[in-house]
Amino acid sequence: MIIILFLIQRWGSSRLGIFFGPIMILWFILLATIGIWRITFKPSILKAFNPWEALHYLIRTKKTGFYQIGSIFLSVTGLEALYADLGHFGRWPVRFAWFALVFPAVLLNYLGQGAVIIVDSTLIDNPFYHAAPEWGLWPLLVFSVIASTIASQAVITGAFSLVSQAVAMGYCVPFTVVHTSQSIISHIYIPAVNYFLLALTLAVTIGFQTSDNLTDAYGVTVCSVMVITTILYMMVMRYSWSNPIWIVALFGIFLIIDLYTFAAICTTKIDSGGWVAIVIAVGLFIFSFSWYYGNHCLRLYLSQNCTTNLIEDLPKRFGIQEFHQTDEENNDEDDPQSLTDDENDERRFSNRTDSNEISVSIIENHFDSNTQEDSPIERTEICFTKGVGCFLSTSKKYTPYVFETFLRRMNASQEILIFLKLDYARIPLIDDDQRLIVRKFGQNIYHITTIFGYAETNVNLFNVLHLARQFYDIPITEDQSTITFYLPNETIHVNTKGWKTYLKRWPLYIYSVLKNLYPGMPLNFTSIPENTIKIGILVDL
Repeated sequence: MIIILFLIQRWGSSRLGIFFGPIMILWFILLATIGIWRITFKPSILKAFNPWEALHYLIRTKKTGFYQIGSIFLSVTGLEALYADLGHFGRWPVRFAWFALVFPAVLLNYLGQGAVIIVDSTLIDNPFYHAAPEWGLWPLLVFSVIASTIASQAVITGAFSLVSQAVAMGYCVPFTVVHTSQSIISHIYIPAVNYFLLALTLAVTIGFQTSDNLTDAYGVTVCSVMVITTILYMMVMRYSWSNPIWIVALFGIFLIIDLYTFAAICTTKIDSGGWVAIVIAVGLFIFSFSWYYGNHCLRLYLSQNCTTNLIEDLPKRFGIQEFHQTDEENNDEDDPQSLTDDENDERRFSNRTDSNEISVSIIENHFDSNTQEDSPIERTEICFTKGVGCFLSTSKKYTPYVFETFLRRMNASQEILIFLKLDYARIPLIDDDQRLIVRKFGQNIYHITTIFGYAETNVNLFNVLHLARQFYDIPITEDQSTITFYLPNETIHVNTKGWKTYLKRWPLYIYSVLKNLYPGMPLNFTSIPENTIKIGILVDL
């Protein structure tokens, strides 16, 4: 069952939801019905809504009640999945499903189980199944197995969403993300995460054997998540929303409750299986922190040791004849200035995809020979060879450091120079006539920004260049052998000398391994190896 659950993830939660949604609705209706039926046998169970009953129990049982809090806390397990699924389904769908269906059904069922125990305390071993009538025991068992499988699906999709957000924020290696829906951008599938969870789930299942043995590890996990979430939420209230300290302190009441529960769980459940959850969490933290810290050190090294220059200065550096700046615009609806702004580009291509007009901004700088001689820009002596040189870039204004390294080493460049920037919009598909933004600098120097929809996963770089030739008359031949793509290839070397201690080096060792496995370049574009040159740089961290 576990293996099948993970193998069907590749088809996406949209397709799975067609079957899962109705089943879960019936499941929660069944829970509520059983609960209401059992409450009628002992209406006094409704006293559970009185908080004094719980407080009086803790006072009366003292130390025993404190330890029992850890077990009672398991009644709210599953709530942590709500936070994970926020990024997958959105805030309002989760809120509506919780308050309209899930919370009332679960609450009524717990009250019904309490009524069963009050009526007959010998049924405390499994009040859930004892609450159902005898004739409905087997149907309830079948439904519970299916519902638990579907609940696991929610955790899996939540993991996909969290990892995707971590990748976007730089806290995780750039795993391949597959969008499984062309209508909802948040429906994704991450193969690496899926199979990691499969292996981890099988290991935990084999190790703990039964769900009762897994209870302690589960309790530690859920309680830790809630404590961390509460602390982070308080930090957001204070530092992001700038709420007064007294409001944050008032919200801290929930943190006191979480910490009380956490203390009760840690004193009883760490030795009996809770340590497994802590080991897994620490391992994932080391993995994430090493990637974040290594990337931070890499960016710092590149900013200090690698040079970039304005693309618009390349004609001056090369001594190419240039002309007055002109703007060519075939679309009257768009402001030409917006074409050079990242945010406006995203807005433009996210809102319009049905126009057949093509917008292009051609920028050519003008200066005379005297200006060139007096220019503070250093003249670069290079020789030009035939062909097209295409450098992947992340900026619209500056040359990539790979280009500067190549220029410094070779003192040569192809006669047609293209800087290619890949962007993705928040819509599934982009029409070809809206895909490109081309800027020309001087003679045969171009910057091309190409926009793809999130559902367009296979990017062919040759097709992008041929599209630029078709719409913008860029002098590119159909012969692919004349086109060369230049990609960065960073080799991480951890410096063992100097003031760095081992505590500062060990994340870099892990990062160097991860960097070799996941170099950080887009893995979903297509190019021919014979047309690709990787320019290496030794990064001494």
